Amino acid sequence: MDAACREAASNPLAARIAELALREHREFGGHRIDANGYLVRFGAVESETELLQDAESGRRSAATEGRFAWRRVWEYWVVLNRNAPGETADRKIVYVPGLLDNPSAQAAPKEMSLGTLLPELEKQQGSAAYALREAAVRAALNDSPWSAAFISYLMHHAGLTERQFRYSSTHSDYIKAAFDANQGYAYVPCDPQLVSPRVGDLLCYSRSNPPLKNYSEWRTAALASGFVTASHCDVVVDVDIPASKFDTIGGNVMQSVTRRTLKLNEARVLSRSHRAVQGNASRHADCSVRKKCRRQDFNRQHWGVLLRLK
Repeated sequence: MDAACREAASNPLAARIAELALREHREFGGHRIDANGYLVRFGAVESETELLQDAESGRRSAATEGRFAWRRVWEYWVVLNRNAPGETADRKIVYVPGLLDNPSAQAAPKEMSLGTLLPELEKQQGSAAYALREAAVRAALNDSPWSAAFISYLMHHAGLTERQFRYSSTHSDYIKAAFDANQGYAYVPCDPQLVSPRVGDLLCYSRSNPPLKNYSEWRTAALASGFVTASHCDVVVDVDIPASKFDTIGGNVMQSVTRRTLKLNEARVLSRSHRAVQGNASRHADCSVRKKCRRQDFNRQHWGVLLRLK
């Protein structure tokens, strides 16, 4: 285990990263997931025209930067584009020719990038053309996973350079950069079953099929040439040792900015109760009683990497 995983000192950037994530969650009025993995509050989602909230008062405010939930999500992409040019143009809309007029249309789905579509719409004049431009962006937000763009947005505003963080629309890119141990990189990979989380860390799980189930599998895969895999990371925003819990915030978790509470065990590391369930976890009858239905637990994931902020 890298010595950085065992260090007790925290990075001054940690509080800044956490506060940025907390502010996004407050302004979004985002989802909340409790320690049992249940969704206990439903907030604004990615393509809504619901006003964001003032971070201090909690009131819906037309003066809040970004104004609508969808526009704030688009800002995550715009900021990522500053560090990884081409990301906004690469967002795609999925459509089926003829489907709008005919619900039985059998044509194969097609894709069109915003880089192709928006310049054509910009040639047109009037409110209809502008409405179509906004509608195209909102549609692309639905068709584009934005959780890594959210993390990149936080890192950008926290002031991390491209040497310190690998800006990408794919989580596995910046996870791999940590495993590659690039000089000056802000994060080091650690095993969440052995290392206690700290504010500013990133806790990550695998979404691939088959998934990377633990740190050892992640390390082996990440060090291979051309590594890329489906994954997700939340940022740790609060650690409560006496209560044996910690909170994380992630983007595009059920299409919102979502705060979840996770349990710590006696060793002050991620509880085994949050490990993904293998196979047929619950009989159908068990799901008539919510606390027995593991399929309803949003915290059960293949948590395999803790990126420690050095």
